[in-house]
Amino acid sequence: MGREMVEDPEREVRLEVLVEGAGPDVVLVPSAMRGADDFAALQAALTRAGYRSLAINPRCTGQSIGVIEGLALSDLADDVALVVTKLCQGPAHLVGHAQGNVFVRCAASFRPEIALSVTAMPCGGHDLSRFPQPEEVRSAVPRCHDLNLSDAERLEALRIAFFAPGNDPSAWLDGWWPDAGGMVNALFTTDPETWWRAGDLPMLIIQPFNDAMARPEAGRATAAELGDRARYIEVDNCGHALLPEQPDAIARLIIAFLDEREDR
Repeated sequence: MGREMVEDPEREVRLEVLVEGAGPDVVLVPSAMRGADDFAALQAALTRAGYRSLAINPRCTGQSIGVIEGLALSDLADDVALVVTKLCQGPAHLVGHAQGNVFVRCAASFRPEIALSVTAMPCGGHDLSRFPQPEEVRSAVPRCHDLNLSDAERLEALRIAFFAPGNDPSAWLDGWWPDAGGMVNALFTTDPETWWRAGDLPMLIIQPFNDAMARPEAGRATAAELGDRARYIEVDNCGHALLPEQPDAIARLIIAFLDEREDR
C-alpha cells in the first residue's frame, strides 16, 4: 500500500490518501472522526478483485490538514474531487461510510464530472428531521472517543451507537480523530435538496439492519424515492460501524455492484 499527499494551496487543504491495487479507481471516504485505516479489509478485497482503491483521510485525520469550521458540503465535495483529479485516471467510483456517504453524494451532485457511481453505507444524513436519531444514540457518540473514560464505558457507548447486539465493539476503541468532528456542522449549512440524490448516478445503498443511528425504514424510504437507479440491500447482524462487523459481506456487495458498472 502506498501513501499519497494531494493539496490545494488556494483552499489551504492537504489530504493523505492510502492507495492500493491496480484497475478501475474506487475512492473511499470514512465515517465521522474515523480514518482511512477503517477500509483496510475492503481495500484488500478490492485489490484481489482487480480494482485500485484510494482511501481518504479527511481534514484533521491522519496527516491531512484543512480548516474545519465554517465549511459547506460543497467544500467537502471539492476535497473528494481533489483526490480524483490529482490521483485518478478519470472519473471514479465513490464509496462513503456513514458521514462519508454524505460527502460522496455531495461530490456526485456538485462535481458530477468526477464520479461514475456512488455507494452509500448507509444512505442518510439528508433526512434527520424525518428520521431523527434517538437521544440515547446521540448522547453515546461523544463517549465513544472520550479518552478520559474507561474502556468499559467507551465500549458500552460503542455498543449503543455503532454496533449490532452481540458484535464486538473493541475494534473501534482506537482510530478516532476528534479534531475532525467539526465537519459534521456542514450538514446544517447546506440544503439537502441540493445533494441528497447524488446527481443521477447509479447508487448502491447498503443498509445495516441493526443500525441504531440510521434505521432501516430511512434507507428503504430513500431507495424508494430514488427509484430504479438505486440498488438497496440490507445486511443483518450489522450496525452503523458496518465495516468491522461484516467485512466479507460488505466487500462482496460492493465488488458485485462495481463489476456490473465495469461490465465484467
